[in-house]
Formats: sequence, structure tokens, C-alpha cells
Amino acid sequence: MKLFILGILTFSLFSSLCFADVTYAESEIGCPSCVQISSYNVDLYKELFPLIVWTDSQIYDHNSIIQVTGYLRPQNNVSPIIAVVTNPIGNVVTVEQFSPDINGNFSLELNTESLLWKQDGDYILKVQSGSETRLFKTKFTLVPSVIDNVDKCNASSEISILANNGRIYCIPFKIIKGIVTSTQGKLNLETKTITLDINGHDMDSIVFDIPRYILDSKYTTGNDSDFVVMYNGKIVEYKELDSNSNSRRIILDYPIDKKSTFEIIGTNVIPEFGSITILTLMVSIVSILIISKSSHRFVKF
Repeated sequence: MKLFILGILTFSLFSSLCFADVTYAESEIGCPSCVQISSYNVDLYKELFPLIVWTDSQIYDHNSIIQVTGYLRPQNNVSPIIAVVTNPIGNVVTVEQFSPDINGNFSLELNTESLLWKQDGDYILKVQSGSETRLFKTKFTLVPSVIDNVDKCNASSEISILANNGRIYCIPFKIIKGIVTSTQGKLNLETKTITLDINGHDMDSIVFDIPRYILDSKYTTGNDSDFVVMYNGKIVEYKELDSNSNSRRIILDYPIDKKSTFEIIGTNVIPEFGSITILTLMVSIVSILIISKSSHRFVKF
């Protein structure tokens, strides 16, 4: 019996050290166990986890109201929900306690105007109700106003691409013929899509030099695959020129008069969180199964 109690105390101490280590590591490397839920797959996560939480965006500035929404399975509503937000250096900036409604839904607002939110970077939102099995973490990013970065790219030879991580990237381009009056671009990290709005006249061809670290398209074998390219909402063909290990150079031969929209869809985008999320989910499920089996073993003993 003494040996059994000693074993439990040793395990508790070891667990405390491990959890402290993990918490510190996550604040340093971006919280790999955090899960960012998109609106279209909320129902899937409700089936997988007893408690989930998500935000209305993943990127905010320091003058934002963050809309937080969550769900706790009604049958698990035995303890109040504790929400804790930590900043990029690991300091707690907000602690909230509340209860969900009868259907398990809850929401709250976070105001980033406080001095406690002055750090740029990833903020971790942890919600918990009772035991460790009812714990869920997500994250969001605070950035300076994008107005500070609008002149980052060379307007005559590069298109400014605003990504939904709050950063601006530059896509070099060249007009074979005609005149460009303005350009605008967006990068959606979730759909791996660059959207380019080109304004001009008398243009027949345009070349894009897409850095691979921003967007790429590959087979599972690692070899290059074709992008999916759309012109004004319709899938079109394109020609690939002298691409190299750093970029993919493509030419689009389509008339541009006034405004045209191109969408370039790939398979790889930076940063990419999908594989980490799936791995985290698998590890979580396996861990729960192992703990459950271990508990039954102790009871039998």
C-alpha cells in the first residue's frame, strides 16, 4: 500500500513538471496543441470534444473586440467554465468564469485595447470545465495595424498580398503588354488561395513569380503539381515558365480590360497548421484511451 501511494505521489510530481514544461514550451513555439476551428467544421469538433471554443477571426489588432464562442456538452455541465488568456510571453491577461446556457452554448467578448494586450504575436485562450478531459485550447494573433505595412512592396513590380494571418507578402509580376493602373491581393491560408485583382487596360498577358514559401502546389510524392487557376470565376489554363527551387513562374494569356480577378489555388501554404492540428487530435485521443485503461487497471488492483 505504501509503495502504491509513493507511486502515485511520484507520478503526480512528474506530471506537474511535465505540464509546466509543456506550458512553457507552447508559449515559446506557438502552442502546437491549440486547435483553431473554422465556422464550417464546428459541428465536427462538437462530436470529437466535450468542450470547444473558437473566435470570429484569427487575426486582430490592438483596437479590437474579439467575439469568442464555445460549446460544452450539456451532460458535462457540472462545473463552471474557466477561460484564461495568456499573451505571447506567457503572462495571464484575462480570466473569466461563466456557465453555458441550457443547450451548452456560451460566448464572451475580449477587448484588446488594454495595456495588458500590448504584445504582438500569438495569444492562447484556454477553457476548462472540471477535469483535464474537458479542456480545450485555441489561439489568435494580435498584429499592428496593416496600414503601417502597405508600402512594403514595390508597386511597379510587386503586388501586395494581405494574408489572413495579418502579414503582407509580395508577389513579383510583369506585364507583357498594356498598362496596369492598380493591383490588390489576398492570401487565404485555410483555402490555400491567392486572389489577385488587376486593374488596367489593353493587357494581353501577365506573368506572376510566386515564391514557393508563400504558395506552392505539390503531389504527395513531393513533385510539382499544377495550380488551379481561375479567371473571373472560371477555371482556365496557364503556362509555367522557368520555375526554380525558390519560385513558380506562370504566365496567363487573358485580356485584361478595366478589372480582372485571378485566383491561384495550391496545396502548400506558409504558415500551415492543418497537419499539426490532425496530429494533436490523434495524440489527444490516444492519451485519453491510455489514461482510461490505466485507471481501470488500478481499480482492478
